[in-house]
Amino acid sequence: MIKTKLWLFILSVSVSTAFGSGFSIYEQGAKASGMASAFIAQSNDLSALFYNPAGITALPGLQVGLGTTIIQTDFDFTGPDVVDSRLYTPAEQGVFPPSTIYATYNVIPDLTVGFAFYSMFGLASEWGSETQPWVGHFLTTKSSLQTYSLNPVIAYRVLDNLSVAIGAVAMQANVLMEKDIYFSARMLEGHSKLKAETMGYGFNAALQYEPLEGLFFGLTYRSNVQLDFNDGTAAFTFPKTGDPVIDQEVAALFPNGTQASASIKMPDFIGVGLSYRFTPNLTVEADYTRFGWSSYDKLVVDFNEPVAGQTQSVTERNYRDASSVRVGLEYYALDNLALRTGYAWEESAVPDAYVEPSLPEGTRHIYSFGMGYVIWDFKLDLSYQVLLQDDRNIENSVENFNGKYRGLANMYGVSLGYAF
Repeated sequence: MIKTKLWLFILSVSVSTAFGSGFSIYEQGAKASGMASAFIAQSNDLSALFYNPAGITALPGLQVGLGTTIIQTDFDFTGPDVVDSRLYTPAEQGVFPPSTIYATYNVIPDLTVGFAFYSMFGLASEWGSETQPWVGHFLTTKSSLQTYSLNPVIAYRVLDNLSVAIGAVAMQANVLMEKDIYFSARMLEGHSKLKAETMGYGFNAALQYEPLEGLFFGLTYRSNVQLDFNDGTAAFTFPKTGDPVIDQEVAALFPNGTQASASIKMPDFIGVGLSYRFTPNLTVEADYTRFGWSSYDKLVVDFNEPVAGQTQSVTERNYRDASSVRVGLEYYALDNLALRTGYAWEESAVPDAYVEPSLPEGTRHIYSFGMGYVIWDFKLDLSYQVLLQDDRNIENSVENFNGKYRGLANMYGVSLGYAF
């Protein structure tokens, strides 16, 4: 029986994170994370810049904040009994600290501007090594996607109980894909590495409405972002055979350092939320969100020079749109001490046949707990979340790579804010 540990984590210098459907990152602040990110209808925190920027009209003066999350993940793959036991490959364990930066300024009573820096998409997985190969090394050995978004917004209070917002998004993206390759004609095993980076642009818009005192409705939308990786590099390496004719043949078929290009359309996103303040101390919120992952139907890589006689590599993805439902609760035990909890259900965006090691995703259940404390003009929020992923038994893989994926994650968040 083969069991291979996977670390699936988010690479970012600045985002407070958990996992969302596909390779989205939805949790973006410790206060919201304590409520399982059921936060679209609320406005009393800087993380409203991400969840619903219309809510920042309720934030007075100048406010700044930052946060981070320690993520510990434990994912594994169990393959068929007939697989060579030498391919058992546990991954090294570690912790990863992504973060967020937020700022808002109330220009005039009804107009507030804000700035957010976060990562909404990302993944990284690494399986095996040169000394410890694993059974799926011809599918992937290492892959990562890092995104960094700059998101300035403007929010305006149209009526006493209605605010709207619009923002621009600039997304920097870096991608890396590695796997082993096999040249059957010469029975040689090599390695391929594709690296690329690009910038894409989009927008977001939001609305917050209070139809009754204490009852808030929130609506938020984020557009697709087209990422065109036009200046990537594909590297192919094979061991020297000692035969110059064979080495020259390999070098001609697998040109090392050839230019490569690819495009990915990041999904759009829509979310609605409803919160109600039952008492001055108790607020409950329920949210529904949907990512348009059907935009990611295939991964096409074009090569400037033929690679093994081909100028294009096509990998079917066929992702589907994915929903999530979130419920969160906040209770003020003291005037300056809040306690929080929540639950989220996240639908998988990847059909069974297309689940593969670079993203072994399944339906997820998130249980969250948190607290917030205010002293003078400082605000401290802490959160803990445990993510439990349903076992994913794959029996019809298009890559002929069947098996069981299992996983969980522990996430510890902290955010600090200051009001000038």
